[in-house]
Amino acid sequence: MSPAAFVEAAGADDLDALIALERLCFSHPWTPRNFTDAMADPPRSRVVVLRVPHPAGHAERGIAAYCVYEVVAGELHVHNLAVRPGVRGGGLGRVLVRVVLDVGARRGAASAVLEVRRSNEAARRLYESVGFRALATRRDYYSHPIEDALVMEKPLP
Repeated sequence: MSPAAFVEAAGADDLDALIALERLCFSHPWTPRNFTDAMADPPRSRVVVLRVPHPAGHAERGIAAYCVYEVVAGELHVHNLAVRPGVRGGGLGRVLVRVVLDVGARRGAASAVLEVRRSNEAARRLYESVGFRALATRRDYYSHPIEDALVMEKPLP
């Protein structure tokens, strides 16, 4: 990760950049409402972004990756993680997931859970590298295309 890169909570002024990145990364993207809802209750849920240096006025606002999480009933739910296609494989997703896991643990979560497309081997390897393990399968969980999800879990310290 570049020394100039940093992680912070996303704000309303990031919405267009988040939607653009979401559409680049997913076949069934979140809506603007999904993001605004996730940003509306900071004690429970949040959208965090990993920013890298960018030219002034750049539409992407320097967002190389983002993660949406929620802490509910002692569990950290990782709802969404995206890394800009041009910078995948450089460890940015891992950095962001570790930050979110740390935040969840500090907010009292005893475990973290997420769903991932069965076919998304890169994401599965990322999650396994930070300690997630497959727990169950949700049949036909995803659409566009229809696909099973693996439910993954990680105990938090």
